[in-house]
Amino acid sequence: MVQLTTEEKELLVSLLISTDVAKEFVLSEINDIEVGQKKLEAYTYQKLIEIYEKIS
Repeated sequence: MVQLTTEEKELLVSLLISTDVAKEFVLSEINDIEVGQKKLEAYTYQKLIEIYEKIS
């Protein structure tokens, strides 16, 4: 597991969001859940929906 500082994590998240990579990744995860390729708890699915709405 890679150990990142809080500053590094924030920079990485900022970069992913600014280049739309995060949006594509989250949407892909949502789609995988909806078609049954991945199984996650309803809470996690709902959080992904909320994140997608925030970054779209």
